[in-house]
Amino acid sequence: MTFNVDEAIKVANQVMLAKIKRNLTDVEIMIIKGAWEREDYDQIAAKNQYATSYISQDIAPKLWKMLTKSLGEKVKKSNFKEALKRVWEKQSTLTTVLQNQESTTTQSLPSGVNKQQLVVSQPAQQVPPDHPLFPSSREGTTREAIFSETLLQHSSLIRINASRQMSKTSVVEELLAQVEQQNYQTVKLSFEFADPQIHFTNFNRFLRWFCLNLTRQLSLPNKLDDYWDEEGVGSKVSCTIYLEEYLLAQSERPLVVCLDDVDLLFPYPEVYEDFFGLLRSWYEKTRNRRLWKKLRLVIVYLTEVSLSPPINQSPFIVGRMV
Repeated sequence: MTFNVDEAIKVANQVMLAKIKRNLTDVEIMIIKGAWEREDYDQIAAKNQYATSYISQDIAPKLWKMLTKSLGEKVKKSNFKEALKRVWEKQSTLTTVLQNQESTTTQSLPSGVNKQQLVVSQPAQQVPPDHPLFPSSREGTTREAIFSETLLQHSSLIRINASRQMSKTSVVEELLAQVEQQNYQTVKLSFEFADPQIHFTNFNRFLRWFCLNLTRQLSLPNKLDDYWDEEGVGSKVSCTIYLEEYLLAQSERPLVVCLDDVDLLFPYPEVYEDFFGLLRSWYEKTRNRRLWKKLRLVIVYLTEVSLSPPINQSPFIVGRMV
């Protein structure tokens, strides 16, 4: 087997999951693929429609730092290939040795003893399951397991792109039930229950509708008027302050906000452009602000709907697709 970029990403996922309990994000994978092709950060950013400073000064340095911690050696853009290849070679060597031992032992079995009997009598494998060299079983991971595993990490955003034939309601309900078992708060807000002529044509009214529904589902008193100042700071800042200083501050438990039927908002650019930009800014806050780290976002929308939001702000190019 040849060591290529896909093998490198697989190894990076294994060592990060073992050491820091999370996987690579889509943006981090994008950086690895670009660095593999020896692209500069400005090339990587331009090709994927990101700001260069976001890639070069934020995501990339954090990626190399996490790989340094996971691999136990200094990792940077110029040497990450060799660092990951060394782990890959150890994995390959270990797999070959184990296969050879199995083959040799099987060939020398006494008459009447089968392979299954031998396996039972052998001591357990000495490589622990969370070791970077342990063979990964992630290829067989179910959609539900990926979903719950991702939401157990802070700075998580999941996109569920469903077809009209898919029973997305039952899928979402099942997946949210999994994280509720981990003592997470969950809120599911369907845009189907909004009145398009009232809520989708005025951004301030839409954000108040959004916040009010979150408040009610969390069984909290309505304090919108205490935090809202459209004329002074604007509706986006008011909404962000309400979420941070009131809703997120009420509990130490993580909060999963699932936005369903988001595609219903697509025909209203006067609302969706600012709202999607706001979601993206909240996602970025979850990376380094204590209160915001409790927030997890799930966005559900239909495959058949044409999507063309402002790409640099859109939450549809970050997080994980399920």
